[in-house]
Amino acid sequence: MKNQWSQFPFVLRRKILLTFLAGIASIAVSLVIFTVAADRILLVLGGLIFAASLVLGSSLWRTAAWGRYEVVEGICAGVSTPMLRRYRKIQLIDEQGAERTLLLSKTAKFQIGTRYRFYFQKGSRPAVGNDYLDAALSTNSFLGYEVLEDAASCDEEPESREQTPHE
Repeated sequence: MKNQWSQFPFVLRRKILLTFLAGIASIAVSLVIFTVAADRILLVLGGLIFAASLVLGSSLWRTAAWGRYEVVEGICAGVSTPMLRRYRKIQLIDEQGAERTLLLSKTAKFQIGTRYRFYFQKGSRPAVGNDYLDAALSTNSFLGYEVLEDAASCDEEPESREQTPHE
């Protein structure tokens, strides 16, 4: 199990860990408040949140363990936010030059020209055809993203050092 954990991508490990920690924190705070103020309703609500985090965390674990996620990687070519919507349209260009449009949360920050890797649950991204409905129905399919370092910028640095004259 520990070996399996180390094989998960960092983004998925972080999401699983934070999900379990949120549930543990919820039940811990509820227990403290229950012992101080004898608030049973808060204890029940904390227990429900804890149970929900266990279910969600185990679901994320199975998704990562069985490889039921897909990776979309590319360079951000454009970011647009339609008016009165809770999502952003992200245009990615992959290594083959194909352009993909992703609908993601408005809270995520993206920079044009930066390379990203996105993780989605396999087969759970619906394609209704309406951007608003696609974004609303695919909220649970997005697992996370990470910024990748450009290989071109890493390769340029040693060349620029070689070309500078040594004194």
